[in-house]
Amino acid sequence: MFSKKLHELLQEEFGKRGIEQIEIPFYVKDNLSKELRIYQEKALKYYYANFDSIKQRHLMFNMATGSGKTLIMAALMLDCYKKGYKDFIFFVNSTSILEKTKANFAKKYSNKYLFKENINIDSKNIEINIINNLFESKDNCINIYFTTIQALFSLFKNERENSLSFEDLKNKKLVFLADEAHHLNSDTKNKNENELKEGWEAIIKRAYESNNENLLFEFSATIPQEFNVLEKYQDKIIYEYTLKEFCKDKYSKRIFLVKYDNDELEYRFLGAVLCSLYRELLAQKYNIVLKPVILFKSESIKESMQNQEKFIEFIDNLENLQIENFYKNINKESELLNKSLEFFKKEYKDSYVNIIVNFLKNNFKTLYMLNTNDDKELEKDQILLNNLEDKNNQIRVIFCVDKLNEGWDVLNLFDIVRLGNKKTSKAITTKEAQLIGRGARYYPFKSDLLCFDDEFKFRRKFDNDLDNELNALERLSYHTRNDVEFIKNLNESMNKEGLLFEEEKKRVDLIVNEKIKEIVENNEIYYANNKRIKKRDLKNFSITRMEMEQKIKGLQIPYFSNSIKESEEKFEEIKEEYDFQKLSKLDNIDNKYFLKAMNILGLDFKNINENFNFESKKDFIENCLKDIYVCFSKKQKFNQENNLEIAKYVLENFKSLKQSIKQEYEVSEFQTHKFNIGSKAVFKNNDKFEEMNFEWLYHKTFCFDSNLEKEFLNFIEKKKDEINKVFSKWFIIRNEGFEEFKIYDNRKDKATYAMGFEPDFIFFGKKNKDDDNFLSIQCFIEAKGGHLAGAKDIWKEEFLETLKGKIISTKDYKKLTLQSLPFFINKEFKMNDKFINSFDEFLHKDKNS
Repeated sequence: MFSKKLHELLQEEFGKRGIEQIEIPFYVKDNLSKELRIYQEKALKYYYANFDSIKQRHLMFNMATGSGKTLIMAALMLDCYKKGYKDFIFFVNSTSILEKTKANFAKKYSNKYLFKENINIDSKNIEINIINNLFESKDNCINIYFTTIQALFSLFKNERENSLSFEDLKNKKLVFLADEAHHLNSDTKNKNENELKEGWEAIIKRAYESNNENLLFEFSATIPQEFNVLEKYQDKIIYEYTLKEFCKDKYSKRIFLVKYDNDELEYRFLGAVLCSLYRELLAQKYNIVLKPVILFKSESIKESMQNQEKFIEFIDNLENLQIENFYKNINKESELLNKSLEFFKKEYKDSYVNIIVNFLKNNFKTLYMLNTNDDKELEKDQILLNNLEDKNNQIRVIFCVDKLNEGWDVLNLFDIVRLGNKKTSKAITTKEAQLIGRGARYYPFKSDLLCFDDEFKFRRKFDNDLDNELNALERLSYHTRNDVEFIKNLNESMNKEGLLFEEEKKRVDLIVNEKIKEIVENNEIYYANNKRIKKRDLKNFSITRMEMEQKIKGLQIPYFSNSIKESEEKFEEIKEEYDFQKLSKLDNIDNKYFLKAMNILGLDFKNINENFNFESKKDFIENCLKDIYVCFSKKQKFNQENNLEIAKYVLENFKSLKQSIKQEYEVSEFQTHKFNIGSKAVFKNNDKFEEMNFEWLYHKTFCFDSNLEKEFLNFIEKKKDEINKVFSKWFIIRNEGFEEFKIYDNRKDKATYAMGFEPDFIFFGKKNKDDDNFLSIQCFIEAKGGHLAGAKDIWKEEFLETLKGKIISTKDYKKLTLQSLPFFINKEFKMNDKFINSFDEFLHKDKNS
């Protein structure tokens, strides 16, 4: 049976005041060259909590690939130096990783150097001193001995004259730092008595235990899931930050799968270079410094060499016709490739194909390629590989087999291309998933045309803004042959790693109905909307989950009790009923109480989730509400009735805080704009679209989320003769997330103030009695399933009601009248009578107006 994890013990120990209250010393923060991220600060706070109380000397930081573990190591070095340690032994599994890491700690002019140029502790300048043995150690220096596990094992296992011995270590206070530390567990996995005495894990443990003041800090993204290993680390894991959390917190790229039905490598070559060129030119448009890198993955060294030759030949012989045919055959299924085509056409007009070919021939020359399969060449090219983001690094393409699955730091890898066509095992797809995990690291970009603070720079910004073309710089594309078995295995491996493929959305072309084209060409059409205006600068605009948790942390929960007591009234001075001395999380309250409270209070999860990124109600409850410390009365008992009241109280406060955030916005008045919506391309992640034959529907192709929208269209088709008696010209446009038709609640006295939504349908019409060519009516219509038409979304219906009869002047002083209808409800619900009656009234009013 496992004991409690170290971080859980610390949570209990610091429960009363909270680990979050711990301050990271200035001598750490001020001497680091990079800002600590939120989760890095949290890791260090647990470290300080440990040394304040439990004093565990052997710690494991179990943190995701790409989460910046080396910055935490640098912070630990600074803190340990302050505590009196000056000698550090840093060891990893491979020489290539070791050389890369040296730049982080030792090369002042590297862009990855982790310390300030001048380190100052206690008013003294501290130097970084790289040593070959401990005899070279100097005072007033952070002395770092870089080595591999194998070399360290050999050093202590085979003691020689003039080399370091266990005896030498007894009088030295050392800090051991082990990166990629999962390699240190071969002995624990085996649990063989002889191997335990002789293996490198045992030898390093002996070195660490040579002085009872020594410290051992291990870092790994993955801890082997064997019982013995898990048991070993149970009381040593100081902080866990999984790859799944890392991705969810938007510190990674989103990962998309590009599948090719054609087996020819040329298709994958071309798909990858076109995506890469699109990203490069898109970045240039926004003054972003970016050189996207492609990695071509083969199944053997021989194939990798052959594939490089094929790629060189392909680029050399590339012709315009290949580009034209490729774009004709992508079947509108790749959102990114379709957007690249739109971009090229818009930027380069009719010459776009010729310009693309010239770009590709110049950008993908042999000079800009690197093959990592030769160990000698790899060692020579290590600096190039680990500085791919540098302005002077011209490498655009990397060919590899397995050399880069671990210990490779790269941010500007945007395309991974699997060139093999053979069936592969689950072991192979595990390696593939690890490589994808490395490629998914986010590329932080700045632009003169964008404004956001430094912390936001390192996170995805456009998840909820799919129309923003810059979301192409926040995704990794994995190109592969459409092999069902391979993709299934890869998905399983990805899930185990905490990664997830996102579905490519299909392009749907919305073509304007011919009859409606005539209406648009021969009439004046305006639409009206309002805007949500930000009261504060963009960099402070969106409240983060951490800010919200900070606001609600320490919330004082009233004493809830349904007990009935009989006692003699003594008319003594009334004592305060609250006694807020018990600081506790809400994790002892079952999810069902929060879910029930949300229903009772009519809280819409979509509105709760605005500005956040919770995946579901369960995610919101378990990873936000139940993870926050609040204050309870010491007398509080937790039972069915009380738990529900507590859940309601917490959610009401959360809602109130959300409302205070809404005050950061201001909603403008409705204004009119010239209607100029033509044919559009939208991207959908489902197949629910079809050609429609309704002459009054603006676009021929209709995209639907459920059959409810189709029911509405059929209703209008049945009513079209009645509508024609009132309107000489009219049409209905299906709102496919068009920004033009997004409207915001402008009722300042409502909790939903500044919340926005996009009505499903917009009606435009001109009454028969009107002589001019102006469509004077705009009517908002929302189709809503019966289960959503109640408390959750009723605010939308109420807000639309306030727009009825609202008159807005156009620039040339024409009057546009706004109208709205109640929700169109599924026909099986009696509530739909309300819509039908209002629709008839809408026609009747216009008939007699």
